[in-house]
Amino acid sequence: MASIIAASGLVWLAGCASTPNVAIREPVGPAPSGPEKASGQGYLEVYSARQKEPLAENLREWQWEYDMGDNALAYGLAHTSYIIRTENGSVLRYVPNSRNPTDSQPTVVTLPPGRYQVEAQAEEAGRQMVTVLLPVLIEPGKTTVAHLSGHWKPKVQFSDSDVVRLPDGQIAGWLARQ
Repeated sequence: MASIIAASGLVWLAGCASTPNVAIREPVGPAPSGPEKASGQGYLEVYSARQKEPLAENLREWQWEYDMGDNALAYGLAHTSYIIRTENGSVLRYVPNSRNPTDSQPTVVTLPPGRYQVEAQAEEAGRQMVTVLLPVLIEPGKTTVAHLSGHWKPKVQFSDSDVVRLPDGQIAGWLARQ
């Protein structure tokens, strides 16, 4: 009986520890008036959630008391790695999204034009991490940028029909026009 209770407790803990999965329906595409490169290939840049920093226990406790549990200091500069899938869901490529823990620029990936899916960690309001499946459109000579690390706003005027949003309302990128 004790082993059944222990096993069910472990299953419950595993369920609590896993991050939720979110599938976005609208595809992210290149900026409506972004720069073009003379190339038959397209480019993908994903600002995935920031990697959590390994902290010494006394520093973690200090940060908890200092920032009232927000723990913004617990996140480093580097973006989390992600997976690029084909349109039908097959794994195409694993992308390590930083060169080192202090690298704040995500990796720019060269891809043939087409539709893909990005499986990555996103950061919702309140630093809640979720795994998203985000469709992306790659166009020749253009860069598609996905913003999953929170609070990006376009520098030009836009309407809600121009952007793709995460479930918490944050903008994930420009809506693909094809």
